[in-house]
Amino acid sequence: MFDFNFQNLINTSLSSGIFPSAFKTSCVKPIIKKPKLDPEILANYRPISNLPFISKVLERIVASQLHSYLSTYNLYPRLQSAYRKFHSTKTALLKVQNDLLLAVDNGYDAVLMLLDFSTAFDLIDHDILLDRLEKRFGLCGTPLSWIMPYLSHRKQFVSVGNNTSNEESINRGVPQGSVLGPLLFSLYTSEIEDLFTAHSMDAMIYADNTQFYIALKDTNRSEDFNTVSMI
Repeated sequence: MFDFNFQNLINTSLSSGIFPSAFKTSCVKPIIKKPKLDPEILANYRPISNLPFISKVLERIVASQLHSYLSTYNLYPRLQSAYRKFHSTKTALLKVQNDLLLAVDNGYDAVLMLLDFSTAFDLIDHDILLDRLEKRFGLCGTPLSWIMPYLSHRKQFVSVGNNTSNEESINRGVPQGSVLGPLLFSLYTSEIEDLFTAHSMDAMIYADNTQFYIALKDTNRSEDFNTVSMI
């Protein structure tokens, strides 16, 4: 059970649409990816972002409510297989494998393309995300008002041993190491589905990894190749 002050803080934040500024600063710690890698090479480190514990509790409550809303109204991106129950790398791979095998069994060739966007979580435009949450997913009022300060005016600093850097402002992206960030990312990228649907292509997305493919029919093989090139 939360004590009164903690519970009151969370309820006040949710009812007022205000995300506390004290929760917006993250501490980034570089961690070596593998023990045997050369510690003198910066590329061998992975930045781990640490956020205040209370902020994650608050985010988990909001993520749970947002999940219920998206599930109730069937608003989740159909082709995104991440950040929700019963969707995983396995479900993504099974769909792609099944679709490709069906195409081959029907005598077609198939073209599969794999995309992996670099630093995708760090490049999200907040204005586009908020617009998408409102117009595509129907968020409005206090819930949308709460997400606006959650995203904006964030800061981070790097900590190595006993040394810390100056704080720097973060103007794009969803918070690394957050609970709500991955879910917001999947909603931000939901319009990718429209692109594939418009060109009659199949696709499956897991986080920032996209697999799209098309069965090549003899009657319109050239047209199908042109479609892939356009994407």
